[in-house]
Amino acid sequence: MRFFIQSMRPRTLLLSCSSIVAGAFLAKSDGFFSMAIFVFLLLTASLLQVLSNLVNELGDWKRGTDKEQQSRKPLSLQNNRLSEKQFGCFIMATALLAMGSGLLLLRTALGSLLQVDSFFFLILGTLSLLAAVLYSVGKKPYGYHGMGDLAVFVFFGPVAVVGSYYLMARIPEGEVYYIAGAMGLFSTAVLNVNNIRDFENDKKHGKKTFAVLLSYVNKENATKPAKWYQYLLIGGAFFCSGFYVWSSGFCGCLFLPSLPFFICHLMLVKRSNGRLMDKALLLLIMGIGVYALSFVLYALLF
Repeated sequence: MRFFIQSMRPRTLLLSCSSIVAGAFLAKSDGFFSMAIFVFLLLTASLLQVLSNLVNELGDWKRGTDKEQQSRKPLSLQNNRLSEKQFGCFIMATALLAMGSGLLLLRTALGSLLQVDSFFFLILGTLSLLAAVLYSVGKKPYGYHGMGDLAVFVFFGPVAVVGSYYLMARIPEGEVYYIAGAMGLFSTAVLNVNNIRDFENDKKHGKKTFAVLLSYVNKENATKPAKWYQYLLIGGAFFCSGFYVWSSGFCGCLFLPSLPFFICHLMLVKRSNGRLMDKALLLLIMGIGVYALSFVLYALLF
């Protein structure tokens, strides 16, 4: 069982749940909240994240990208603890659970699956499943062609945050888009750190992540452009957060305790490469978690 859990990469669940928490508690601060909807949101987002992690491991394994991976701890397929058949069954079960949870979410939030907004969310759900699967499998997986960053921004930002808010409130508010942008940029920063960590291995096996594509700008210090990109992502997220404060008032500054995590993260990014980037990744995920929890505090206090 522990090998299944290892491949699920539990610490990444904080990332997907953070976007849901931000959107749901922004709705609560505006007077809209349902615990049942919140639970189904968290469950669906977590299952989609697990599905993405599993498919990514299988896709990289089949392409040989992870068979000699030195920059991170080996996962189940690398350790030969699970066969490809077992792993495929695990993926199928996770996909079915994600679909079931998503349908129950829409039924609970919208009352019926046979209305316009239900069809819209069914399309979004289908796209989310496809995004999770096609990242690293298929003839032309988009994660191998520098498009992973855009997909992460869209699905962890606007889709997760605005979607959560809408399912609670049934009407979008302007300020939620600022936080959707921030969460999308933070989530893209997580992917970028992974790509910096795995840079040498990805380049060796022809996986053209955005970090690898950026390396063509400075071939002598190949990861430097991706590190500058990381500064822009974090800076852009706080720029969006500034607009949120401007629209919601000074009380919106409750996310500031997360700032030290991001500063320490960027300091580590500046001087680290390879497996050492795991420490920077942990700080980043912790910062995102604290940032998201600030909206819980805001909703409860104000």
